[in-house]
Amino acid sequence: MSITIDVTKTSIATLPEQMLDYAKEVLLDQARLMVGLAQVYAPVDTGALRDSIRVEVGGEGAGWRQVSVRAGGYIMNPKTGRLVDYAGIVEMRQPYMAPAWEEVAPTIREMLQNGVVEKMGGTT
Repeated sequence: MSITIDVTKTSIATLPEQMLDYAKEVLLDQARLMVGLAQVYAPVDTGALRDSIRVEVGGEGAGWRQVSVRAGGYIMNPKTGRLVDYAGIVEMRQPYMAPAWEEVAPTIREMLQNGVVEKMGGTT
């Protein structure tokens, strides 16, 4: 594999911020896919756990962005009348998040690697 980069096409000073924004876009797209996969893999009794799986986007700061896929917390289980607080226990017994992550992780890596070259104006 050969990579050619033309640094005159981009400002080196703005590259870190461009990469963070691009990484956030990639992560957000793949997090949405991961939610769907985890919802398919999650065991269903009442559906509360499945319905609690979601994407959360955190704040942005200098040098960081946050995208999370979470389960539990804000959905009420109709059987128990309690918030879904057992997502981690279910994950240990019948994984649903880990397999979803394993499916999207290679795409995230590939997109981020290709994005670095693209943002710097390079070709492979």
